[in-house]
Amino acid sequence: MKLKTLISAMFLSFPVVLSAQQLSLKDCISRAAENNTAIRIARQSLETRQKLENATQDNALPKVDLLAGYNYLGEPIKVNLQQVKDGIVEGTASQSVSSANTIYSAITGNQLPQTIQDIIYKTSRDIINAVYPNYNPEVARQSYFLAGITVRQPIYLGGKLKASRELARQQTESGNANLDAAKDLTTYNIALQYIQVMYLNSMLAKQQEILQSLNKNESYAQSLLKAEIIPPYQKNWADVARAQGEASLKSLQLEKENAMLTLKDLMGMPLNDPLEISEILPEENPLPIFSKETANADLRLLESKKAEAETGLNITRSLSMPNIFAIGNVQFFRKDLPLITPPWLIGVEMQWTLFDSERKSKRLASESLVKEADLLIQQKQQAVNLASKIAENKLVAIREQSETLDKARKQTYTTTEMVRKRLENSLSSVKDVNDALQLQYESEKLFYTSVVAYQAALATYFYINGNPEDITGYIR
Repeated sequence: MKLKTLISAMFLSFPVVLSAQQLSLKDCISRAAENNTAIRIARQSLETRQKLENATQDNALPKVDLLAGYNYLGEPIKVNLQQVKDGIVEGTASQSVSSANTIYSAITGNQLPQTIQDIIYKTSRDIINAVYPNYNPEVARQSYFLAGITVRQPIYLGGKLKASRELARQQTESGNANLDAAKDLTTYNIALQYIQVMYLNSMLAKQQEILQSLNKNESYAQSLLKAEIIPPYQKNWADVARAQGEASLKSLQLEKENAMLTLKDLMGMPLNDPLEISEILPEENPLPIFSKETANADLRLLESKKAEAETGLNITRSLSMPNIFAIGNVQFFRKDLPLITPPWLIGVEMQWTLFDSERKSKRLASESLVKEADLLIQQKQQAVNLASKIAENKLVAIREQSETLDKARKQTYTTTEMVRKRLENSLSSVKDVNDALQLQYESEKLFYTSVVAYQAALATYFYINGNPEDITGYIR
């Protein structure tokens, strides 16, 4: 009695402890949009691209640098007086002779005698040689510190700044397309997994019904055995059939548990969080309105990549144009410089690469990349059109097959009921009932397999056309 009370208490408290969440397909898609790892990575990539785009908006503003440095020379800077000694000595001596000759000529009107000129020249040269330094004097310290501010303002860069901003914008568009592609793929995978859970729910419900019938059949066989109406081996058939039904039920329960774990992972939920999906497959399969227009996310991503390639081509072409800058420099630490330079300067600077052996190859590679993007878009468009048409035909074919299987499984209900009544009138055996129930279950399985195939094909059709969330209009 105590054991029964304890078990009852455990079952009463179980739903309270594990209050599983009931989520619809739309709820699952919404959760995945926030928590799925692939979507979060794509969203972070988009944020990075947006920040890089914001950074390029100010690339036309001047660049201001503080330049400072400490320099230590291997030797102090010196004036090389010995290299110019001969010139200075000869020049000074000749200048002395010329000056004396000019003064003498002004007084007497005559030139100095050559012997006197030679004496003055020799004497001047000897005096200068005597006093001329025989070393190279230092003109600066061996170490010095410099600091200043440099301003560089772009004036004309041949379209490079505009192309750079356009490339950053296109990369942001690619990030948006990549995020949409990640969302669409995740939505598609969520839908497929949700459909799989619905299929398992439908099969579990049918298996439980079959198991109840097998239990009743076993109980009826037991009563017939006691009345010695049937031999023991027929009771054994009923026992085996019931055991097989229980094993099939447990197998389906494990399959559902695994499917739920996969669904949680796609939604970014902790695997230990309680979750329950109770929806079963719909038995009506309406056809969607087929459309020739497509908004496939992968196609949009390729188109954004083509725009990037075209912008890259513009950047490559702009490399052939000159760059013109306004420059300015202010030095506020310069007292230790070896040479005295002006405290500030302004000017215009031009940079023009006249020859670059790689430039033509880069341009040709950029043009080839644009052509490659065109071909990829064309290939993807053809693949999307083909896949969409195949999905349409598959939906029509599976729907017709499903209607046929639906009629067949309903016919098995009548067959099972007829065999059961024949057993009650001793016109059939226990095994006949088990076989009828097995046939009924197989018919149910075939029908629901066709339904899950239809729902999966429907999800695929919407995904191909870029609207995977539209499946929620067919699965409540």
